[in-house]
Amino acid sequence: MKALKSLLIAAALGLLPTMAPAQSPPLGKPVFCDGTYALCIKALCQPIVGKGGTIKYANCACDVQKGWSMGPGSCQSRIPIVRNGRTFLISTYSNLYNEKNQTMSCTYSNQQWAWCYGAPCVVDRNNPKSTTCTCPVYTGPMYTLGGACGTDEGGCASMWSAATPKADTGANALFAAYMKKNGYPHHGPAAMCPSTSTTK
Repeated sequence: MKALKSLLIAAALGLLPTMAPAQSPPLGKPVFCDGTYALCIKALCQPIVGKGGTIKYANCACDVQKGWSMGPGSCQSRIPIVRNGRTFLISTYSNLYNEKNQTMSCTYSNQQWAWCYGAPCVVDRNNPKSTTCTCPVYTGPMYTLGGACGTDEGGCASMWSAATPKADTGANALFAAYMKKNGYPHHGPAAMCPSTSTTK
C-alpha cells in the first residue's frame, strides 16, 4: 500500500512544472473550458514532508466537477486521462462553491497553504467524485473557502488549498465576467467570514 501511494505521488509530481514555486503563485492567462475538472478551493490538505522536514508540496482532498472552469493550458490538454485503471485530471477554478461557503482570511506571515491551480490530480478509484491533487505549498496571507470561519475545528491552524487575497479576488472577478458575458449562470464573490482575519 505504501509503495502504491508513493508511485501515485511520484506520478502526480511528474506532471508538475520542474521549476521551483515562485514567491507569488502565477495565474497567467486562463483558458475557459466546459468539461470535467478538479475543484480545490475549499480542500483540506496534508503536507508532504521532504528531506530535513521541508514542505514543498501537499496532497489536497478535492472534488471532481463538470461544467465551466478556467485554468492553464488548452481545453484538449485538460481532458481527464486514464492510465492503468486510474483517472488523472487537472485542478482548475470556478466559483461554483461561492454561494454556500464563506471566505476565510488567514493573515499569519508564516501561514502555509497550497496553490492547487493547474495541479495534477488522481481520482479516487472508489469514489469518482473525489480526487487527490498534489499542490505546491506557499507561505503568507491567504484566502480560502475551506475551514470553519476560523474556529478551532477547522481554522488557520490547518493547511488549505487557497490563494493570495489578490489572486482570489482577481480569479473571482475574471470568472464572473466571462460567465456573465457569455450568458452562463454563476455566483458572485463569497461572503467573508465575520472577524476571521488574524495576524501573527
